[in-house]
Amino acid sequence: MPWRACLLGRRGADPEIFAALVSPLRYCGLLEASVAACESAVALEPTIRTSIVHTWFLQRDNKRVAATKLEDNPYIAALSLAEVGRGNEAVAALRALEEKIKTRMRDFMMAARTMIEGDAEGSIAAVGRIVCSAFSDPEGLLYLTRHLAHLNQVDAALELFERVVGGGIFCYPAMSSDPWLDPIRESPQFVRLLERAEQQHQVAAREFARLEGTRILGIGTRASRG
Repeated sequence: MPWRACLLGRRGADPEIFAALVSPLRYCGLLEASVAACESAVALEPTIRTSIVHTWFLQRDNKRVAATKLEDNPYIAALSLAEVGRGNEAVAALRALEEKIKTRMRDFMMAARTMIEGDAEGSIAAVGRIVCSAFSDPEGLLYLTRHLAHLNQVDAALELFERVVGGGIFCYPAMSSDPWLDPIRESPQFVRLLERAEQQHQVAAREFARLEGTRILGIGTRASRG
């Protein structure tokens, strides 16, 4: 667990260490801890950058994600904009960005835009181009898993989900409750993989507790002080 070394090696109040905890805690499904790590980092260094927007996305806090700059995280920001009723705004912004960007992110943007526009075939094709490339980031593959499942591409979604869990993403709270995964939720393969993710999530939660992560990150204390 990469965040274990951060907690054990924490020296004083170091915003960089707190920022470094945001992603690995999220991967393990410790979403509240991920948010707390970001808050600790920002409290010490207000301009520090973290990946907290992805934690919000997995918490389905679409309003908060939609309030961020779309160009920073175009795929998830666009989907969140659509979820809060601002799909037209997301489509316009994505079209403008697609003309400027030629990297793999362009296919992510096209996947989001065409889905919002109701072009399922175009959206599936965009995801297919990403999957057939060298792209291997397991969190990104989790996004594509839910994307394909939402479009009822059951076999393809299950194949990707195998790679997600095998790649070390055990975000059980999101996986177990995300409505976009409902089309594959009854599959024996999904059930097996979700059980594996839950087991790893529980291992991480126990280790986090053993290392006194709640105390170190001040979880619950900000709310009580406020």
